Amino acid sequence: MKQFTHVAGALYRVMEGVPRAKAAALHGHSQIRAEIIDASGQSQGEGLLPLDALRSPKSVIRRITPADETRWNRAVSGAMQAVLPYPAILVQPCGEQGTKIEDIGFDFGGSP
Repeated sequence: MKQFTHVAGALYRVMEGVPRAKAAALHGHSQIRAEIIDASGQSQGEGLLPLDALRSPKSVIRRITPADETRWNRAVSGAMQAVLPYPAILVQPCGEQGTKIEDIGFDFGGSP
């Protein structure tokens, strides 16, 4: 896989890996390994991206079912390590649309 270099100011929409990115942010990481995919679906390479350059199409992470909790706990377990053991998240270059990783909340299934 070719290497991708982040350019300051560029933003990326997370296509796969929002919980991993959120867990990494909550546990003090500032960047995460990502594969960058262009609009035609072609890989532009893999590299470390700053978490503050990521935007999520989701505003909340679902934590309602036991399966949801298992997924979240797996993400947290990896985030507690000094080096993130995750596979690369998948992202696509984007504009400002989406939710900043730091602003993503949790849906526990209760009434708003």
